[in-house]
Amino acid sequence: MRLKELTELNQMDKARRYPSVPSHALPKNKFTEATANGLTQAILSWLELNGCWATRVSSAGRYIASQGKFIPSDNRVNVGKDRMSEDQHKVKAAIEKAGGVWFVACSFDEFLTFYKTMTK
Repeated sequence: MRLKELTELNQMDKARRYPSVPSHALPKNKFTEATANGLTQAILSWLELNGCWATRVSSAGRYIASQGKFIPSDNRVNVGKDRMSEDQHKVKAAIEKAGGVWFVACSFDEFLTFYKTMTK
């Protein structure tokens, strides 16, 4: 499993950042791809550990007090049998039309294969 690569990379980064802490005393992160949150965290961690800037954007919507209403928002990471929504397909088309790249990762292995292809 390629999540082992991520765990090893993460431990090497901790050893570099905390050289006075013995390696056996460094806490180990447990990465998972079983949930959307777990897969998102694994991908963000891999990107950051490889010199990329990455962030998770909250999609909780917002309350506008002056108008007295809540404006919903929705972004998703799909895991397993999840499928993209109609809105996601529209955003995908707009990004690709502008020359951007859109990739849907359903597993960490898929993401890592895509990442390695894009960074050759």
